[in-house]
Amino acid sequence: MTRMPLRLVAVDDHPIVVAGLVALLTGPENDLDLVHTATSWPALEEELRHLDPPDLALVDLNRSDGTAPEVAVAGLAARGIPVVIITSEMRPVPIRRALAAGARGLALKSDPIEDMLDVIRTTAAGEQAWSSDIAFALLSDRHLVGELAPRELEALSLLAEGWPRKSIGRRMDPPVSTTTVITHLTRAMGRYRDLGRAVDAPGDAARAAGSPAAPPTAADRTRGDGQF
Repeated sequence: MTRMPLRLVAVDDHPIVVAGLVALLTGPENDLDLVHTATSWPALEEELRHLDPPDLALVDLNRSDGTAPEVAVAGLAARGIPVVIITSEMRPVPIRRALAAGARGLALKSDPIEDMLDVIRTTAAGEQAWSSDIAFALLSDRHLVGELAPRELEALSLLAEGWPRKSIGRRMDPPVSTTTVITHLTRAMGRYRDLGRAVDAPGDAARAAGSPAAPPTAADRTRGDGQF
């Protein structure tokens, strides 16, 4: 009895990567059918309105479409579509966020195509899967990630969005004083230093946590006695 091919969709903002996926995953020897590719989550979301539900979605973790990766993952998971993250990202926090949003598999772009195929088939069958020992470590090794308190992570995220420290407290929910913001940022820096990370300023901690922070300014580098 002939097995029906798995129907896949993919979102990756690098067309050459998408073309490569089509070539590598849908050869005559593979039981996969890449029915649609998109370069942004909004474009894929619109196309899903017109497609029969695919068996699985491949989501690039590093996209420039303005949508957080976990938003795309959660949107697909809400539709009952299993998600495999495909990435060259080696920071654990963005990967953990995607997993928390509902991703079931992880394939590193540097891993052999055979391993990626195994991840796709295993994930489509309802199990979690990863493409290598490195991918498994990124998913599971708690020592790779600073264990930030929710308020510390909130403060870092607002800092990464470009809000000045004097404004961060007013934007937190519930609002806090600037002094409390400084306390949150100082503690977050300390947690990453305890892991052996080179964290000399709050912007460094934001980048270590996986936030798209801007390069540190001179003000970021000015600190003393826990104040910055």
